[in-house]
Amino acid sequence: MTSIRIGAWQTVSSEGGDRVALDGNRIAVCGVARLSVWQDHTRLASADAPSPAPGAPRFLCSRVYWGPGLYDLESGTYQWLENTAPRAQPLQRERCHVYAWSPRGDWILGCFGTGDSAHSVRVTLFNGRSGEKVADLSHGVGLPPQAAWIGEQAAVVGFRDLRVYGLSGEHLADVELHGADIVALDAAIGERRLMVVEQARAIHWIDTAAWSVQESWPGPWLSGAVSPDGQLAAALEPWGKLHFAFLEDGHFKVAGHADADSSAITLALTRTRIATAGGGKLRWADLSVDGHPF
Repeated sequence: MTSIRIGAWQTVSSEGGDRVALDGNRIAVCGVARLSVWQDHTRLASADAPSPAPGAPRFLCSRVYWGPGLYDLESGTYQWLENTAPRAQPLQRERCHVYAWSPRGDWILGCFGTGDSAHSVRVTLFNGRSGEKVADLSHGVGLPPQAAWIGEQAAVVGFRDLRVYGLSGEHLADVELHGADIVALDAAIGERRLMVVEQARAIHWIDTAAWSVQESWPGPWLSGAVSPDGQLAAALEPWGKLHFAFLEDGHFKVAGHADADSSAITLALTRTRIATAGGGKLRWADLSVDGHPF
């Protein structure tokens, strides 16, 4: 019989952060203004952003990519890519709603509200080394996306349907979700499939070869995550209930539930640990799976 066991929850202050990432026993938690990095109960680093930094952090070796820049854990410095910040223009000022970094830090995607009623949304791809603009992927009218993801081959933006772009700026595909409220995007190593969290409705598993919905997991979800090996998914309900599912041949196999912090609003997942953030708290616990042939 398969069982998922969660150890004792550990808690530290999130310092206002509500997005979280895991890398072994290192945890990064961030908000739009501050990043903190922990190794269990030991704080490794903290940094303040020179401009608003919405979006999830991403680990790569000794760096944490966050907002419009990257923090180097070895030197203790934050490198701000000024060109990726919102533009300031007379009588209007842009606002970034989400940043997303590619796995190796080669690219950064920014989704902006422009304040211009004729072209109210700008989605721009930048070079992750220099911060220089590569291409404006979208410059139109509508609500700015709250979720974005960028991988080794494509960038995905959570409009009311998913829009997929190549890393030279070309439009590749649309994935119809019929007016979804997309709040999170996540992918496993290899990027064969993409998890899409549609708030209060479903989690979708997207085939990135065909850019189509392969499976949906209905539920009142607030957030979700997939383990780096792509074999375990977790979904978070409002008021602190976690649900788990194994991913087998691209399909969800529901595997149980557990309690979490009632104020949690986002989560991150590996095969050995789960972490949540929200309500001023960063919490994590060890996780183990028994009786499943991974």
